Amino acid sequence: MTSPRPLPYWMRTIDRLIDHQVLDAVEAAGVDRRGWTVLCRLEHGAIRAEEVEELLAPYGGSGRSAADVLAELERAGLTESVAHDYRLTAEGERRVEELQAGPVRAVVDRASADIDEAELDRTLEVLERVARNLGWLDED
Repeated sequence: MTSPRPLPYWMRTIDRLIDHQVLDAVEAAGVDRRGWTVLCRLEHGAIRAEEVEELLAPYGGSGRSAADVLAELERAGLTESVAHDYRLTAEGERRVEELQAGPVRAVVDRASADIDEAELDRTLEVLERVARNLGWLDED
């Protein structure tokens, strides 16, 4: 069966739905959208203070600056600043893991609920090939 909608439509739709549902789930667990964005980025390593505004630019509209977000995360014991570099604390790492294993995993499980493992594996393989065809390089 051929879908009446093209690949870009489904990619944007799924991306938007997952983003919104993950952010809703994380917010319900006590971490707001901007805070979650920073925590997820810091999970991959420290960032310089001046990079944070650019990182948060797509998530504007909250009325809070990146400095405010970082200050809140630091007061909560989730991040720390060392020589203008921000990084996760041990508690921040634990909290990110907890959220990914709980509310974030629940969204992923719901998204794949009626898809058998082989079908999901094949879908992920195809999506990775699409990304590689468009120039993505696995640099992690």
